[in-house]
Amino acid sequence: MTSLPLSTDTGLSRRRMLLGAGLTAGALLGALPGASRAAAAPAARAGKASVYDVVVAAGSVTAPAKVPAGPVSFRVSTPTEGGMGLPLVQLRVPIDKYLDDLTAMTNAPTPAEAAAAAAVVESESVNLGGAAVQPGVDAVFTQILWPGTYYFIAYDFDSSERPVAHRLTVEGVGNGEPPVPVDVIRHTPSGFWVSGGGQLHANGTHLFINDSGVLNEAVLLPVRPGTTAAEVDAFFAALRDGITPPSYPIIGGAAGSPPLSPGRSARVGLALRPGGYVLSSWITSTTTGRPRAFDGFYKLVTLT
Repeated sequence: MTSLPLSTDTGLSRRRMLLGAGLTAGALLGALPGASRAAAAPAARAGKASVYDVVVAAGSVTAPAKVPAGPVSFRVSTPTEGGMGLPLVQLRVPIDKYLDDLTAMTNAPTPAEAAAAAAVVESESVNLGGAAVQPGVDAVFTQILWPGTYYFIAYDFDSSERPVAHRLTVEGVGNGEPPVPVDVIRHTPSGFWVSGGGQLHANGTHLFINDSGVLNEAVLLPVRPGTTAAEVDAFFAALRDGITPPSYPIIGGAAGSPPLSPGRSARVGLALRPGGYVLSSWITSTTTGRPRAFDGFYKLVTLT
């Protein structure tokens, strides 16, 4: 999903470069820094929607087995250094096949093979949102869920091992309303559009809408103070061309919304430090086999 080169080594981890397709889905809400919390019991309410605690770590997910239909929020945290991704999906194939195909995509040796594998993975799932989280920075992901069977897919940003799945059953009828967003972030065919132009709220709920026609995610990566759009352009152009970037503006881990399928929307609330960030999508393109960010799907923004 998210590739985060923080040194002069141009070799991105295979997990980070290729994970994208089909691995995440998008809706996060209300993230508050803090320690991991015990999962599975309803907590307070956020925007009047019930909130369930989820802890995702390397190789494990602690989450409720059942939730009622309607607006549901999941407060996601992780103790895993480097961060974890937790998308929510509905599947068209058995879970074991999906996990096997994800792993094959992640470890594809060439861009052409990665693109083909990404197309398979995308065809197998509907991506409904999730959370990209770092230790000490929780994310509350909110989605409106119909009765049925869903899966949380947990993956370590630094690993190419087979992801872990947690089955979630949605049944009955719940109460509540989704939280009111302070910003809108849209995927469009030409890139990101944000309601504040180049600014977003550092603390608040963001509404993510995928109008790009392809699977896409939206994660925020902090950059060095004073980073310019030209530096970010040069960084991604170098990664696309397989050469050493002239500078490394990214200085921290990813937080935000894992992939949304086309036409889907979700909400994410984050409490992040104000400053410059790169809003980016690292989903593997089914055309180029590269992360979409390498092909221009990124935007330098300021959180205030």
